[in-house]
Amino acid sequence: MPSVLCLDLGTSAAKAALVGLDGAVHGRASCSYPTRTTADGGAEQDPQDWLRAARTAITELLRDRAASGDLLALSLTGQMQDLLLLDTDGAIAPAILYSDTRAGQDAEEIHAQLDRGGVSWNALTGTVQDATSCAAMFRRLVRTDPGLSGRTRGVVFGPAGYLASALGCGRWCDPTTAAATGLLEARTGAFSGAIARAAGLDEQLLPALTTATGQIVGRTDPAAQDLLGVPSGVPIVLAPGDAGATTLGIVGLEVGDDYAYLGTSGWLAAVTPRRGTDGSAADQRGAGGSAVDQRGADGSATDQRGAAGSAATAEQAGVSHHLALAAGTDRVLRISALLAAGAAADWARAALLGGAGPAEADARLEEREAREGRGPTGLLALPSIHGERYPVRDGDLRAAIVGMGPSTRDIDMYAAVLEGVAHALASAGSAPSRAGRGTGERSRPLAVAGGGAASAPWLRMLADVTGREVRAVDGADAALIGCALAAAEALEQGHSILPLALRSGGRSVAPDPSAARSHAALRAAHRALYSAVAEVRALH
Repeated sequence: MPSVLCLDLGTSAAKAALVGLDGAVHGRASCSYPTRTTADGGAEQDPQDWLRAARTAITELLRDRAASGDLLALSLTGQMQDLLLLDTDGAIAPAILYSDTRAGQDAEEIHAQLDRGGVSWNALTGTVQDATSCAAMFRRLVRTDPGLSGRTRGVVFGPAGYLASALGCGRWCDPTTAAATGLLEARTGAFSGAIARAAGLDEQLLPALTTATGQIVGRTDPAAQDLLGVPSGVPIVLAPGDAGATTLGIVGLEVGDDYAYLGTSGWLAAVTPRRGTDGSAADQRGAGGSAVDQRGADGSATDQRGAAGSAATAEQAGVSHHLALAAGTDRVLRISALLAAGAAADWARAALLGGAGPAEADARLEEREAREGRGPTGLLALPSIHGERYPVRDGDLRAAIVGMGPSTRDIDMYAAVLEGVAHALASAGSAPSRAGRGTGERSRPLAVAGGGAASAPWLRMLADVTGREVRAVDGADAALIGCALAAAEALEQGHSILPLALRSGGRSVAPDPSAARSHAALRAAHRALYSAVAEVRALH
């Protein structure tokens, strides 16, 4: 049966799958690889490990396949915001990962250099830029290892781009990955010469940008058999980076498509109109008492301080990531990310419920709801045990629960932590689903993926807090399904592949109208709590 060979090179493993044109997954395989971390914030992987893992997974996947001639394409996605330095023979150093934080000084220097020229780095890119920017990473290498940067003949920004290069396709980058590098202008969708110069990066070293959701960048040659176990002549499709591929695989990439993720971290991803990324971003360096430096495209700035300003300007400040989609489209992918979602729930069970497991905690939540009904706990909580990225960016912020009284019990506080995650996601304010726009129909349910989606009480809270029907989706294959959809588009191949949220099955939960109204009334207070907690922490 004709299938797309989909490969997702994630943070810890290469995952491969064969996806048919009907959307069925005919086989899966994976192989892990290590990450090397350093005490000073470094995080690196060996690109050769990516190749070995990809070959192992693909070989296992194709081992029992009678013939590989019906492979329609090899479609690639993977982690984004990595920096790889290449010469004519391949990578010349370990890949610096998106989680590497060693370039803090260099990020500040890029901000300062661009500011002196009347340009805001944040406004230009539509996202707050920091040490994890690939531009800052490269500037750090220029400063600390000029010999290495001097030998560089090209750069790519993730394992998918690296594999495409290793397969002889040249240097490519999809717009979604490019938007995560700190080098892409949000308004034009092109790499910025000003940012590259500030980073000490020759523009000629930058990869070419693809122009479609999925683009054929080459075909496998005879060497691909030894490199990856893939026969010659197979089209190679570069799909969006993992954030885009996952969104495509869960809900699609049209304006109004959105989903929530409840894993160790959490996020709400929404496809929005491009407006709002052409100078509305700014530099938010913390919650209450810290400056919200709102810069326009002309570099002018206003300084807003205090609790109300910090909360009210969170979105304008570029606290969400705004990632480009296919060139020429009027859409961006907005990702509003919490540093702790499931991690906050794990902490709360350990700290408040005596180490109860998820099932036991859910049972206690069910008992509580049976006694007291659906609705707010009467407490307000922040889940920010590791700091926060949305709705504020503040690495020093910490979790809080306020409003306890003499009748407050441990299960109430645990429920409040889950509510806090839901309120943070709801504050992302995603656009209404396109399924109901202008038709008088109810909007499409909010798809919810990740381990937290297995909790029925948490789903009910999320439905009540957002005021939307929610639906649990098994997102394990999401990026791979997204790869298949991107490949089918690139090949102009007829298909019936559906995003996971459009398929049958999965638990759906409608909001309780009374509970939804009560939660909506708390939204402003919950947003203000971020600033209040930050202000208190600043006093000690």
